[in-house]
Amino acid sequence: MQLMWLYTVGQCVLSLGVIGMSVRLCVSGVRGEGNSRGASVSTCLRLCLGWVGAVGNAVSVPIYILLNLRSAQCLYTCIILVSCPLLVRQFKMFLLLLLTLHVHLQHRLGNRYAAVVTRRRILCLVLLTWLASVLTAFAQYISWNAQDTWITSGGGGGTAGLGLDEEGNWTTPPPKHPGPQDRSVIGQYLPYGGFLSKFLVADLHNFTYAEIHSNHWGVCAPDLVFSPEFMVYVYGVTVFLLPLIVLLTIYLDLMCIMSKAAPGSLEPLKRSSPQSQSLALSLLLLVLLGLPCHISHALLLFAPGNPQPLWVTSLVTLLFQAYGLVPPILFMQTSNSAPLSRLDTEVSPSH
Repeated sequence: MQLMWLYTVGQCVLSLGVIGMSVRLCVSGVRGEGNSRGASVSTCLRLCLGWVGAVGNAVSVPIYILLNLRSAQCLYTCIILVSCPLLVRQFKMFLLLLLTLHVHLQHRLGNRYAAVVTRRRILCLVLLTWLASVLTAFAQYISWNAQDTWITSGGGGGTAGLGLDEEGNWTTPPPKHPGPQDRSVIGQYLPYGGFLSKFLVADLHNFTYAEIHSNHWGVCAPDLVFSPEFMVYVYGVTVFLLPLIVLLTIYLDLMCIMSKAAPGSLEPLKRSSPQSQSLALSLLLLVLLGLPCHISHALLLFAPGNPQPLWVTSLVTLLFQAYGLVPPILFMQTSNSAPLSRLDTEVSPSH
């Protein structure tokens, strides 16, 4: 119990830190907006990253507390709760990649930058990344029978014999849930019919919410809802492996530019140095903070017979959550700017 509260406090403190840095990012982005097109595009991306970080983590704080309590919830409510933090983290990672690519293209394209990169195209990319983030966060439920897996994992109907009350406490078996003649569920046999029934049930005998949804009612926790296959093959690829490959590719391309610079001219090298340092820092932190979490997920998938200690799972999750502080710090535009934001304001399309 003490470890659970320490873990919850750690998550909330990290979320509050991300909220503060995201608000500062929004303020600095508005103040630092210039007249050039590159500055305008950069400001749009910074504002998107700042708003997502501030609003997303503000919503995640009560969700973290509720999930760590492992309370009893309707399965379809639980799906929304556990997917929200993943959605925010995925979208922030995509925005980090867009900001990094924007700075690199601004330096790489030179005079062609104004013709290739426009604010409308960037906003379209932001919308596409949002849709991709939503699909990623809810990918497990598109072609997956969530209720059956939840029952077999011990989160739902498999616990009906023991019983769960509305507070999630173990009790005697729950009262018999209403039969088909006592309720009318719209879309009952559709994939999201149970979620719709939360709002569209015609209660004929004053049944409680728990009784109506007792056939998909159980303990709500990420480890009971998400399958190891999803965490490794979908979430791990999109949140860790893909950003790692993109950032590493940009870094290698930047090293090629620096190696091709004229020996007698150090100006290109100086301009590339801040970006290369920032990319190296981002890659290093991504590996140090993100790799342990995904190794843990891989062990759950490929070695299910060796359960991990609870403190290990909590620690690696907190480390990966701490990476949420990295994007706003990298692109903070203050008097002591981070390397990427400083390069973004110094390099213009005229070069």
